[in-house]
Amino acid sequence: MTVEIRIRDNDSLEVTGDFELLDEEGKAYNQHGKIKLCRCGNSKTKPFCDDTHDEIDFVSKVRV
Repeated sequence: MTVEIRIRDNDSLEVTGDFELLDEEGKAYNQHGKIKLCRCGNSKTKPFCDDTHDEIDFVSKVRV
């Protein structure tokens, strides 16, 4: 299965597929299959999204 990274309007990055998430030192997070990564910068569970973007009215609509 390929990896898909979806940029969701006013929301997180949604990553699905067969992937490995590594920290700066190369240590793997124990996450597989589907995750949401923070884009707003205010999540208390970084790098993961905790839906804080809803509370702060984060706005970002990326288009190609």
